[in-house]
Amino acid sequence: MEYISPFSVLDAPRVSSWLSENGFAPRFSRAHRLYYSFLRPFLPIRWRQAIQRRHWLRIRPLPDFVDPEMVHWVQTTDHGRRIINHLYPKPFRFVYTLTHDVETAEGLARVPEIIRLEQRFGIRSSWNIVPFKYPVDEGVLRDIRAAGHEIGVHGFNHDGRLFVSHREFDLRARRINEILDRWGAVGFRAPMVHRQLEWMQALNVFYDASCFDYDVYQPFPGGVRSIWPFIAGKFVELPYTLPQDHTVFIVLNHRDATLWKRKTEWLIRNHGVVLLVTHPDYLDRPERLNIYADFLHFLTNQDGGWHLLPRELAAFWHEHWGRADRSNLRQTIERSE
Repeated sequence: MEYISPFSVLDAPRVSSWLSENGFAPRFSRAHRLYYSFLRPFLPIRWRQAIQRRHWLRIRPLPDFVDPEMVHWVQTTDHGRRIINHLYPKPFRFVYTLTHDVETAEGLARVPEIIRLEQRFGIRSSWNIVPFKYPVDEGVLRDIRAAGHEIGVHGFNHDGRLFVSHREFDLRARRINEILDRWGAVGFRAPMVHRQLEWMQALNVFYDASCFDYDVYQPFPGGVRSIWPFIAGKFVELPYTLPQDHTVFIVLNHRDATLWKRKTEWLIRNHGVVLLVTHPDYLDRPERLNIYADFLHFLTNQDGGWHLLPRELAAFWHEHWGRADRSNLRQTIERSE
């Protein structure tokens, strides 16, 4: 499958290797297949969390969740530095995009409260809804649209089996496409950010958001080492670039937004995309909502930020860096020389 990034013209084999390593086509191991197909559905959530905690204790993430290798390479190439300086329209230096994965009916009920919080900061975000797990309140969907926010689709039923086999995926993809059409959605994120971007070409989406730059706490950790979107076959891939709220609140037991702020400062210095995944299921306490509000205040007060919905970011990236207009990249380099 073909991919396109602004930097692929500089060193295609190297960038291709980074983007494909545990990004395009991670495979379910026998242990993964056994767990998601036969064990997980019958394990009480307390047992699942105990298994996860034992795994988390063995992990040592890089400081501030920064994997600097790709940005270091780009910045040490002359053309790379020039491309970075022309990624966005003036006067913008970085993009920020906020997304939410709604995993339960209780989380769906909290959506209006979080929308009101975001409106205080002039923020619009996307809400990725699980279509076949809980009753989807059409009134909440209307509230999301009326606020100028975006609706996306979050997998099928969040059971972890979407990518267990190609046949299973294709069967579910047909119904996911029906929901995409019914909701007028153009974006998708897979539950637990399991991902197989070649199979996902069967989805009728404009963008996917199931990859990440660096996240060692996921079932398929890997990461695409890109703090920018890229074209993955028929759609735009939008990697998230900040640790998820589950990681911050549950795994690391943090009580403030310091980790998000530090990674954001690094992304701004490198003209990256600040893309956050939170869940109304974890923004379930006043103290956590206050942490989120503190981060929104910090984010919206950074100079040079361009706030976009995921569909707007995907449209911009496709227009400027997509297959139909590769000449833009050459022209950007030429203008810089």
